[in-house]
Amino acid sequence: MVLLGSSIDKRSAAMLQDELSVPKRKSLRLDTFPRGTDNARIDVRLEPLLKAAIEANTRSGMARHMRSLHMSVSSELLGEEEAAAWQFQEVFSKLSIITAQEARKSSRREVYQLFILAVVKQIYLSVDQQLQECREELDEDSLLGEVAAGSSVSRHEKLWRFSRHQSMLRYLVSRELIEQLHSMELVGRKQRKSVLALSWPVAEEMLFNPLLQLSDLSDEAAFVEIYPFLLIKPKMFREFERQVLDVFCHWLPDCPVRRLSGEQNDDLNTLQLRRDKGDFPAYAQVEACLRTIMSQSEYQRVENSWFDDPGNLTWLLGGDGDRGRPGFWDKKRWHGFQDNLLQELEKTFHGNGLLEMVFASAMVPDLYRSLGRKGALRLIYEYLFGGRSKKELLPILQQFKDIPDLDLYVERMDMVRREIKQATPAQRRSWLIKVLEGYANLRRDLKLSWEMYRAMDLINLLERPKDLALSRANALLQEFSLQQQGEAPEVRGHVILKADLRGSTELTASMLREGLNPAAYFSQNLFDPINTLLQKYGAEKVFVEGDAVILMILDQSSPPSQVVARACGLAYDIIDLIMGRNRESRQMELPELELGIGISYVAEAPCYLFDAGRKIIISPAINRADRLSSCTARDFIGFGEERTWGVEVIEIEGTANSVSGENQYCRYNVNGIELDLPAFQHLTEELVLKKVKASSYGKDTGDHYYVGRFPDLSGKTRWQVIRQSMVKHWDGGKLLAPSKKSGNSFYELVTDPEILSRTREKLSGRN
Repeated sequence: MVLLGSSIDKRSAAMLQDELSVPKRKSLRLDTFPRGTDNARIDVRLEPLLKAAIEANTRSGMARHMRSLHMSVSSELLGEEEAAAWQFQEVFSKLSIITAQEARKSSRREVYQLFILAVVKQIYLSVDQQLQECREELDEDSLLGEVAAGSSVSRHEKLWRFSRHQSMLRYLVSRELIEQLHSMELVGRKQRKSVLALSWPVAEEMLFNPLLQLSDLSDEAAFVEIYPFLLIKPKMFREFERQVLDVFCHWLPDCPVRRLSGEQNDDLNTLQLRRDKGDFPAYAQVEACLRTIMSQSEYQRVENSWFDDPGNLTWLLGGDGDRGRPGFWDKKRWHGFQDNLLQELEKTFHGNGLLEMVFASAMVPDLYRSLGRKGALRLIYEYLFGGRSKKELLPILQQFKDIPDLDLYVERMDMVRREIKQATPAQRRSWLIKVLEGYANLRRDLKLSWEMYRAMDLINLLERPKDLALSRANALLQEFSLQQQGEAPEVRGHVILKADLRGSTELTASMLREGLNPAAYFSQNLFDPINTLLQKYGAEKVFVEGDAVILMILDQSSPPSQVVARACGLAYDIIDLIMGRNRESRQMELPELELGIGISYVAEAPCYLFDAGRKIIISPAINRADRLSSCTARDFIGFGEERTWGVEVIEIEGTANSVSGENQYCRYNVNGIELDLPAFQHLTEELVLKKVKASSYGKDTGDHYYVGRFPDLSGKTRWQVIRQSMVKHWDGGKLLAPSKKSGNSFYELVTDPEILSRTREKLSGRN
C-alpha cells in the first residue's frame, strides 16, 4: 500500500512534520566542575541527614515489597514507614531550596543539575547496597543451616526465593523512591522556576527514566512491567524498528532512519565496551544495546528528532495521548490516513511474522500479574503467540513448584489466547498502538538512560572524613548541606512592611452611633486575619494597633528564602482583606477604610532593645516604610476622588531640608504598595522579572513594568507586577513632567485589579 503518492500527499507529509514536536532539553553542564581527587570524577558530599533519610526510606520500602513478594523479612528492615518517607521529604525539600538559591546566586544552573543527579545516584546506590546486605545475610544463614540440618531447607528456600525475585525487588523499591522524589520535584517546580527561570534543570523524562530502575535489562519480569516483551532482546528490537521505519520513512528525519553499518556485529560480546561497569552494571548493558540498535552519533551527540517524543507517534496513529492542543489531523480527512497507516503497519508485521508477537506483548503483562508472577514469563509469551503448543508447555510448567493449581493456570492462559484470536479490528488496533507506544518509550529511554548513566558515573559521592578533608583542602569538593544542627541561622537582612490604615476613627464613630461593637469588629475582621497571614508568610509583628500595622520578615541565610516576594504577597493579602471589609461596610452603609503600604529592605539584621521584658525592634527600615505608606499629596495632584488605586510621588521644589539640603517629597498612596529601591533590587535577585511594555497596559510609555511570579506556601502561583515610574516635580504652581536626567524613580507593586487581571490573561499560559 502506498500511503503518500501524489504531490498533494507529499505536501501533507511536510505539513505533518511541521506539526510534530522535537524535544528541547537543557544539556547537562557537568564539565564546568573541576575533577576531584581521582582526576576523573566530581567530588560530591550530600547532606548526611539526606543520605540517612534515603537509607531509612529504602529499608522500609524493601521490607514492604519483600512481604508483597512473600519473602522472609529481616527484623532489622521493619520500621516506621511513614516516618521514613516524611523525613526524606522534609530534608530534601529544604536542601533543594537552598541549592536552587545558591545556583541562582552563582548564575550556574548546573549546580542544581549536579545536586539532583547526586540525589538520584544516592537512591539507586542505597537500593543496591540494601539488596547486597540482604543477600549476604541469607548466604550466611544458608551456610549456618548446613550445620543444623533441621533448618537448612527453609533457609535455602529463602535464598532461592530472594535470588529469583531480586531484580523485581530492585525495580519495585527503586520505582517507589524515585516516584517520591518525582512528586517532591513536581511540587517544587514553580518555586524552582521563580528562582532559576527553569522548571526542570535536568529533563524530567531523563531524571525519572524507568529504565534506570532495572538492574538487568534482560530481567523479563521487571522489563515487562514497563516495555513490550517483544523488544527485550536487541536483535528483535532492531528487526521491529526496521519494519516500523520502512513504513514511516516518508516523513522521518534523517537521524533515526540511518541504518547501522554492516560491519557492526550483532554479537554483544564482540563489542568494545567501557572498561569497567562502574557503580551500575546496567550502564554497560545499555551501551551495548545502543551500539546494536542505532548509530553511535545519534545517542552520543544527543541528536533529537520528533521520533524522540513518544507522544508524536501516539497522535500520528490516532491513539489516546493528550497533545495539549488539537493537531490538524484531528479533522475527518486524517482519520482515513490513520486507518491506512495502521493497516500498513499490521500488514508489514504480519508479512514478517511479528504480528502475533505484537498482540501477545500487549496482553502478557496483565496476564502474568494475574497469575501471581509465577512460572516462566517467556513460556507464557510464546504460548500466547503460538510459539509453543500446550503439549510442549505442560511438562515444563509441571516442574514449577510455585504454581498451586496448574489447571487453573493454563485455563487463564487459554482465555487470553482465545481473546487474541477472536479480537475485533478495534481491539487489534488498540494493541498495535499500545506496543508501538511502548517501542517509542523504550527507544527514547535507552538514549536518555545512557546519558543519565554517563552523568551519574561522573559523580563521586564521598563519605569518609579523610577523603572529604583532602577534597576540601584542594577546593574540589561540591557540598550540598543544611545548616549545622544547633547553630542559629545567620540573619543577613530583613523586610519591614508598614500598613497605614485610614478611616478607622470615622468607622468607629459610625459603629458606635449604630450600636455596634467596634472592638469586636476590628478584632474579628482585622487583627485575627492578620495574625493568620503572619503564619502563612513567616512574618512577625513589630507594632499593631487600630490605624497602623508594622510587620517584619527576616532574611536568613539558611535556608535562603524569597523574603521581599513573600512581603509583597502578604501586602496583597492585607489589601484584599481590607477591600473585603469595605464591601461589607458599603452594604451596612458604614464608612470605608483606606490603606497605604510601604515595603523596605535592609541588608543587615535588625537591632533589639528590651523594655520590661518586651522586645523592641530598631531598624532604619521602619521609618522608610512609614514614609512609603503615607498619603499627603491628595489635594494638588487633582485626582483624589477619581483615583482609588495606586502610588504617585512628587518632589516639591524650593522646600529643601535645612539639614540634608534635599527637597521634600509628597506621596499619594491609596490602596497601593510602594517598595524602596533596596527592596526592588532584592526582589530582582529573588525572582526572574520580565520587562513588559507600558503600552500593554494602556499606560504612559515613560513607565516601566516588571512581571514575575512565585508560589506561596500553599503552592499557588502569585503574580507580581512592579511599576517603575519617574518622580514628578511641583514648582509651586503646576505639576511638571519628570526629567529623565534626574534618574529619580519610585517602585509601585501594582494593586490595580484591571492591570493584574490583564497580566494573568497575558502570561498565565506561559510555563
